[in-house]
Amino acid sequence: METSKLSRLEYKKGKDVIETVNGNPFVHELTLTNRQKVKVALLGTVLFPVRMLLTVIIFLILWPISRLRFLGLSKEQVSQPITGWRWWFLQALAWTLCRVLFFVMGFMRVKVRGRMAPPTEAPILVVAPHSSFLDSIVMVPCGLVTVMSRAENLNIPIVGDLLRFNQSIVVSRQDPESRRSCVEELKKRVSASGQWSQVLIFPEGTTTNGTALIKFKAGAFIVGVPVQPVIIRYPNKLDTIRWTWKGINIVQVLWYTLSQFYTSAEIEFLPVYTPTQEEKDNPALFASNVQKTMARALGVPATEYEFEGRVPVTRVGLLKLPVQPGARVTEKRLQKTGAGMQAVLNGMEGLVEECCRLPAHRLTLEQCAKLLNLPASQPDTHALLTPYCQGSDGLLDLREFVLGMLAVDKTWSIERVLELAFTFFDTGSKGWLSKGEFSRLLQALLSCPELDVAQIIEETNLRDKYELPLEELQDLFKSKQNFKSLFTCYLRPEGEEPAKTTPFANGRGHASNGVGLAGKATSNGTASPNKKWD
Repeated sequence: METSKLSRLEYKKGKDVIETVNGNPFVHELTLTNRQKVKVALLGTVLFPVRMLLTVIIFLILWPISRLRFLGLSKEQVSQPITGWRWWFLQALAWTLCRVLFFVMGFMRVKVRGRMAPPTEAPILVVAPHSSFLDSIVMVPCGLVTVMSRAENLNIPIVGDLLRFNQSIVVSRQDPESRRSCVEELKKRVSASGQWSQVLIFPEGTTTNGTALIKFKAGAFIVGVPVQPVIIRYPNKLDTIRWTWKGINIVQVLWYTLSQFYTSAEIEFLPVYTPTQEEKDNPALFASNVQKTMARALGVPATEYEFEGRVPVTRVGLLKLPVQPGARVTEKRLQKTGAGMQAVLNGMEGLVEECCRLPAHRLTLEQCAKLLNLPASQPDTHALLTPYCQGSDGLLDLREFVLGMLAVDKTWSIERVLELAFTFFDTGSKGWLSKGEFSRLLQALLSCPELDVAQIIEETNLRDKYELPLEELQDLFKSKQNFKSLFTCYLRPEGEEPAKTTPFANGRGHASNGVGLAGKATSNGTASPNKKWD
């Protein structure tokens, strides 16, 4: 049968379009009304224990079945496709039990759309969005195909045996050798002309709240074979499924889900996506185009968000930055102190004066708290200011705090923020920044004191010399897309409303139509560091 090919999205190197999404896709908070709380409490006292008991029973039945599949087989036989009664009988039995399992858990309405392609058409199934461990329900309409999973899951009781049962490909993300072996095993299976079952992969690599598709990892696309996109939806009034980086925990997911009358799920098989030669040669391009295709079908943005280590990041230009700017996190912490942004704005002039007055630009946490009119003894104040205490001396770098907050405040023009930043980091008022000073300036603006900015600095004249004057600094953020996008796509995304201005304690305020360094400029074009802001 001829494979259908989905339309392609044009890819232009160096001109990636970054789609933005409201909120953080790695956070899912569940807010219940009083009526919903009562309903969950009443249903949960009856449904939850019954469903959990039946779930445990089914898992205990699946356990010996998974062990029986390889009983008496050699290591070499286990590495080959299972055939005979071990395939048709045990596979059918396990599939039936899995369907019963999800039924007793409340998945009574599972709608399947589209046609699942055979292994000869699409050796790999890519599934998104990845929302929870409950996404394993996709295995039922797929016929318990092979999955690619983390090696750590093999150590989970019963779950590890089930992964071995369907001859899963496991990978340790921290081990380069394991990743190479995983790719080789994947190549072997997809080139076996349908002898192996299809391989199901969640290319996002982690769970999200479904408001966007995060960046697809290239692992599923390295082999360059046709893939079939599969999308999962949970059209329920109460979204209890999502288990993300922050939000409800695994126990709450089970409690809320098993306490519903029923849970609906929709699984849609999209047409097979056959890569072009360009995509075969470039797995990242292949992954990106499949991501965008699935995002269109879901009606959500395709983003550059991903997990690096244990931190969610997004690519902005040439840099990988935390999903939320550090200053936004600071704003939330300020709310916990009971003061909010008003305390920062009221004390900003004093902070700027201190930055200009102190040669080392450093204060103790208590001194900074006093400038902000915050109680230094409160734990919330310590949580607010401690991230800015990076040095071994335990002192807070005021430049990082001030510039980080001004960088996200749209009432301060970008030119003025850069001018202030230049003044802070131009050691000795020499009229230019060295490579090290420019690096620290970028780290302060982005509230990322340990960020590696070497790659983006390659775009400046610092590759050839070690002097960057103010005019060239401002021109970088006007004309160079990789610098410009730091403000337009990250620090001050388009469509975001500017914060309301708040007067300083002495009666002076700051606004977009009158902010600047007061006094005469020095010979290098910057304002004198001992002058105040008007």
